[in-house]
Amino acid sequence: MKKRRALALLTATAMMMSMCVTGCGGSNASSGGATSKSEGEEKTSDSSAGDAVTIKWLSQGPGEDAWEGLTKPILEAFEEETGIHVEAEFYSFSDLFEVIETKSASGNADFDVMSVDVTYVSKYGSSGYLEPLDSYFTDEEKAKWDDASYQAGVWDDIMYAAPENTSTQELYYNKTLLDKAGITLPESDADHRLTYEEVAKLAKQAQDALDPDGSKGIIGFDFQQVSRVYQMNMLANSLGGSNISEDGYSIDGVVNTDPWKEAMTWYQGLVNDGVASKGYDADTLQEQFYAGNMVFMIGGTWTSSGMKCEDEIGCTYVPCFEGHEDQVATSTGSWYFGVNSQSKSKDAAAQFVKYLTLGKGNDMWLDINGDVPSRLEKQQEISNDANATPDMKIAAHEAANTAVPRAVTPAFGEYSTILDQAWEDVRNGADVGETLDNAVEQFDSAVASYKK
Repeated sequence: MKKRRALALLTATAMMMSMCVTGCGGSNASSGGATSKSEGEEKTSDSSAGDAVTIKWLSQGPGEDAWEGLTKPILEAFEEETGIHVEAEFYSFSDLFEVIETKSASGNADFDVMSVDVTYVSKYGSSGYLEPLDSYFTDEEKAKWDDASYQAGVWDDIMYAAPENTSTQELYYNKTLLDKAGITLPESDADHRLTYEEVAKLAKQAQDALDPDGSKGIIGFDFQQVSRVYQMNMLANSLGGSNISEDGYSIDGVVNTDPWKEAMTWYQGLVNDGVASKGYDADTLQEQFYAGNMVFMIGGTWTSSGMKCEDEIGCTYVPCFEGHEDQVATSTGSWYFGVNSQSKSKDAAAQFVKYLTLGKGNDMWLDINGDVPSRLEKQQEISNDANATPDMKIAAHEAANTAVPRAVTPAFGEYSTILDQAWEDVRNGADVGETLDNAVEQFDSAVASYKK
């Protein structure tokens, strides 16, 4: 896989250089036409004989203001272009997982395409729910996504799902609070970032100036999704730590190592010093930032949309640790699309997946929803766009350069439950070494049923 990926990345580099010469305009990525040829094998659409084809797509986001409404023009454009009709069923976030599991486990063939949360790709792939996509996407096409986005759709060297878009993190700060505290942030950019140590120091200075006795409840610095591996693991990753073993079945020798211990000890110290919070969870902590009660927050690119007064906040690149400037890591991942392995219209289904992830459908989605693109071409467009907002320019850079996929494992549910709790326990004063050793033991037990 590494050799294949290296070749693909060379192709991507050549493509990016060509873009710099020809300019960044609309996407020329593969549209929803006939599926591609790969290594001499030709794939033909189910509709090639002229018969009308209907495929069914299971997704999340019911409602006109959610995916159901937002994707209507995309489905109409796909049918107009290909003649393939898409019948879509939209479920709530939690219900979608149950529907897919129930149908797939029973070998149900009444649907063709599924929206897959990135953390479920390896589980669905290893369970036989997803059709391998390697014969539908060439190496050149795979190289059109940033590496983190591509790798998160791969399990056991097989591509099972393609990314719709991605997510990334930025350091948000409350300009009003910093002004009141008399603090001016040092200049920073992608090559000269603030360090985590500097941010913690500035956060403490702001608290001392604005809330010296703690009566106002001003939080200095914290993470939007506190005690969740989605964001918290980036601390260990930024010190050189990995999320899971290469085979996806162990965290022994991974999390019970110096990078993880250092990361958790640093964060625990932030809490003990009163700079980071206690008592709030990931569903409520961000509201403190929105309410103007937090100075700094690591947050996703959706953060600014939650502010009542956007000119009150600023954003910059995620910090690095001192001495680890070349190991910056940002959390990433979003929704993917896969083909039901039992589908009777796999070619048409794969054609739709390609349309949504590399073709016109993906262009439309990014325009409609404003998500961070997984495609390098679209990331480069943002970087070169003088009118792009600062947060999107930062997001494009981080997605292409610092993104680290979450743990790729069929047991991600168990992984996140165990390590979410580990982060929360350490936040509340538990011994770091003992906590990580316990996490290893728990995961070893939980993952046993997944091993073949």
